[in-house]
Amino acid sequence: MWWKLPPSYSPTQLRDLQDWVIKPALLQVPGIADVTTFGGPLKQYHIITSPEKLVKYGLSMQNVIDAINVNNQNTGGNVIARGGQGFAIRGLGAIKNEQDIQNIVLKSDHGVPVFVRDVATVEITPPPPSGVMGYTITADKVDVSSGVEGIILLRRYENPSEVLKVLKEKIADLESSDLPEGVHLKPLYDRSFLIDHSLETVAHTLFEGISIVVILLIFFLGSIRSALVVALTIPFSLLFAFILMRLTGIPANLLSLGAIDFGIIVDGACVMAEHLIRKYRTASPEEKQQGIVKITLLSAQEVGREIFFSVTIIILAYMPILLMTRVEGKLFSPMALTLAFAVIGSMLAALTFIPVLISFAYKKALADPDKPMKEHKNFVLDFLTKSYSKALGGFLKNYKTTVLIGFGIVTVLVLFGIKLGTEFLPTLDEGSIFLRGNFPAGITIQENASYAPKIRKIIAKYPQISFVITQTGRNDDGTDPFPANRNEILVGLKDYDLWSKTITKKELVEKIRHDLQTQLPAVAFSSGQPIIDQVMEIVTGSAADLAVSVVGDDLNMMRKKAEAIARIVKVTSGADNVNIEQEGPQEQLAININREAAARFGINVADIQNMIEAAIGGKTISTLYDGTKRYDIVIRFLPKYRNSIDAIKNVQVPSLTGALIPMSQLADIHFIEGQTNIYRYGSKRMVTVRTNIRGRDQGGFVKELQKKINAQVRVPKGYSIIYGGQYENLERAGKQLAFTIPLTIVMVFLFLFMLFKNLPHTMVTMSCILFALGGGITALLMRGYYFNVSAGVGFVSIFGISVMAGVLLVSALNRTAQANENDLEGHVLEASSEQLRALLSILVVAIIGLVPAAISSGIGSDVQRPLATVIIGGLTSTLLFAPILIPPLYLWTEKRRKPQKPREVLELE
Repeated sequence: MWWKLPPSYSPTQLRDLQDWVIKPALLQVPGIADVTTFGGPLKQYHIITSPEKLVKYGLSMQNVIDAINVNNQNTGGNVIARGGQGFAIRGLGAIKNEQDIQNIVLKSDHGVPVFVRDVATVEITPPPPSGVMGYTITADKVDVSSGVEGIILLRRYENPSEVLKVLKEKIADLESSDLPEGVHLKPLYDRSFLIDHSLETVAHTLFEGISIVVILLIFFLGSIRSALVVALTIPFSLLFAFILMRLTGIPANLLSLGAIDFGIIVDGACVMAEHLIRKYRTASPEEKQQGIVKITLLSAQEVGREIFFSVTIIILAYMPILLMTRVEGKLFSPMALTLAFAVIGSMLAALTFIPVLISFAYKKALADPDKPMKEHKNFVLDFLTKSYSKALGGFLKNYKTTVLIGFGIVTVLVLFGIKLGTEFLPTLDEGSIFLRGNFPAGITIQENASYAPKIRKIIAKYPQISFVITQTGRNDDGTDPFPANRNEILVGLKDYDLWSKTITKKELVEKIRHDLQTQLPAVAFSSGQPIIDQVMEIVTGSAADLAVSVVGDDLNMMRKKAEAIARIVKVTSGADNVNIEQEGPQEQLAININREAAARFGINVADIQNMIEAAIGGKTISTLYDGTKRYDIVIRFLPKYRNSIDAIKNVQVPSLTGALIPMSQLADIHFIEGQTNIYRYGSKRMVTVRTNIRGRDQGGFVKELQKKINAQVRVPKGYSIIYGGQYENLERAGKQLAFTIPLTIVMVFLFLFMLFKNLPHTMVTMSCILFALGGGITALLMRGYYFNVSAGVGFVSIFGISVMAGVLLVSALNRTAQANENDLEGHVLEASSEQLRALLSILVVAIIGLVPAAISSGIGSDVQRPLATVIIGGLTSTLLFAPILIPPLYLWTEKRRKPQKPREVLELE
């Protein structure tokens, strides 16, 4: 956030308000971890000392430092009794202002005191800046080149919406009471924008999904009453999920609610309702005389076990997601848990009150045992059932050919997966742009900051921009150890509804980068998103898509290898913004102390080092307290005695005898090249080549690059090349899924075997996973998506849902087989035709229910689109292949298990 200043306030005064009024107040807000300040000059008391005057009065720099310290103290004198009361004795001698510093006595020469003011001037002045913050607000036409920014950090596991609400109330209180007139706090960027727009996307998706599901239920069940009864599963399941989410601390947001498929939620209830309605319709007069309660109970028991195992398998399928760690775990575990909670709620509904409510809805229809129940005609489903029955009859006559051809097609679809590229995550649109600009190494912070207004002007000219914040260098507390050539630019965007339809965000980013690169050709710019980039930088050490690091000890050799790698990366197709992350060696003024020379003059190395630090660099020697405020007291020489190499050579160092020895006689002073920062990987040094990847998948890019680097770059023993950035996350997530998905499939197999107690039936049901896999892969290829963690979560999800379809079909085949063991082909045809409506209802409802999520383009929808695409594709292929291939495969396995006797023999018997 930034603070708008009236003309009467200086940047130093504003920084003072930030440090001692605003920051302490905001830290009191529950859920706030820290407030990091960027920009604004610090207030310090500088004692600018003249070496000539020190010599004149026979003083040294250390004499001044010691005098300041001993004259800036309060002390205690125990207690004095007065009457029956005790009073504390305090000696108040702490420095209160610059006059107190000036009036400190350094020595007395023949009764004449020598004060600090005699050898130095005392100034309230800031230290050299480590970072400069500026901003432009397009609506107000405001541009500030030296502002103060407070970056407020949220505690882990806190609810952002709740904390932001309290935080904004605190800001309003500060403005009305604690801040001087004319000073305002204005939040420029906070997560509420992303949260609000993401929740808007979720709400829009959920509303569309629920509406579509209800319409489809009416279509498939043929009754508004029964459709509304089944639809009651949705609010019940959501309420059940919300209760468990509250108990487990999962917030309602895009990650937890974005990919909920209400079609999946109502599947169990839909199966129960469809089965009950079919039983009511086909019930004999004798069964009707037993009453609707008896029919409902027996019918519900027939499918209750199947629903229970099917839902359990769906929940089990989410185990790989729950076992994910780090970034991918944070992103998808809430979704898996929320959907698992909702599915458990739907199972409870399907097994408890749904049968009861369906029986109430059809009680009058079964009141007269001799009167057939009125049947709702659905010409579309009737036509599909008849067509399917006719086609399936032909398939069953040639069941071996059907199975071989069908599974051959499915195998081809699965093999299409070889063409799928891989990436860690799709690019998440956060509704803003985050740019990084690396100026040539060695540039000063002041020179770098002088280009910031130009950068803001280039970006702010576009009508889609609401604000631009530039951060040059690093913050004062050093939590971001960036060099002076670093520039970070946060670009706020107006609501997409206000944009012209002729430009997309991607095109806007490319135009901005092109303009920046054209007008500032020596600066390397990269683009990303503020939240995900910061997270990646913390987790992997680099916000780039790929970071190739040379790890070892010799920085010079490692940098040569990194430069060779950078050349290879630049000519690899898809590489964008290739550079070496760390600054190279920079020219430094080295003061190499000659120990022997120093010893001859009786001078310790520490004395020389103190002089370098205090006289040249400026040393904090004490603290001035002003109420609750604290300001550093710093000592250093006048600029003319420290701003050139000749001046530094002439700095006088006092010896034990009192003689003043020039620095040039105690040290070798010359320019060298040295490292400005050293990055580490574990305990070893590291030099990193970073690149973003555009126009191709991360996995394919890295594989090609690894081959080139292995062939062209050799590193000595003890050195290594590691691949990090987002690719590191991709590799880790891939290994997790490679272990957990097979484990899940094995567990699904065991559950199915517990249900059927029959190995062939279990294998037939498991074939639905193959159908779903082929469809999911095909859907990704058709939409041009890569395989990423979001898509992987989608595949895990459809394994359970597709198996549910197989369970219902195989269970129906088994029930009919037990009733009619002699006509195997006939009972397979009959059971499959009867079960088609149930299969269509659960799969079509699940497919269409996720269409809004698959086509959504709102902020935050990027992560859910691949997931929804995979589920829709997988269930569509399951819908196409399962009714056609499961019956012939079941028939084949049954004939191999127990060959039928010829029909003629059965008739003679």
